[in-house]
Amino acid sequence: MKIAFLSLIVFVCGLSVSAQTAGEDQLKVLVKSMTDAQIAYDANTLDRILTADYIEISPLGEFDPRDKVIGFYSPEAKAQAAGVTATVEPTDFSIRSYGKFAIVIAKLNYKMSAGGKDLPPRAIRVTYVMRKDGNAWKIASAQYTGIRPPQTPPNQSPK
Repeated sequence: MKIAFLSLIVFVCGLSVSAQTAGEDQLKVLVKSMTDAQIAYDANTLDRILTADYIEISPLGEFDPRDKVIGFYSPEAKAQAAGVTATVEPTDFSIRSYGKFAIVIAKLNYKMSAGGKDLPPRAIRVTYVMRKDGNAWKIASAQYTGIRPPQTPPNQSPK
């Protein structure tokens, strides 16, 4: 009887860890979907994955409602960005899930070029608030915070 009880406890704990990992994977995929849509100026994908009341604090500290954010990724905006290419890799995830809500913090690592010339790599930290809408996760808000590039120490003069 003890063995059956212990087996049941191990099984239930395993299911919990498996469900948590699957939920975290869904949230990571959602972050990647957003960054891919931003790089591609894919307003339709953003429209699908952002909640109706989405808000954003931009890297410049501006408060941007959903319509302004989606408008930033319009076909016209893409045409203005011609000659600029970028890739982004989300890393360093911290995920806290609370049932129908989750807080996801990620580091976004950018590689960019303009006019065929590589620009210095950049990184930004983002805090996302995710909300479950039916069976699908959506992004309710995002706040972007710049990460200062590594500082090179000033040359020390000889004494």
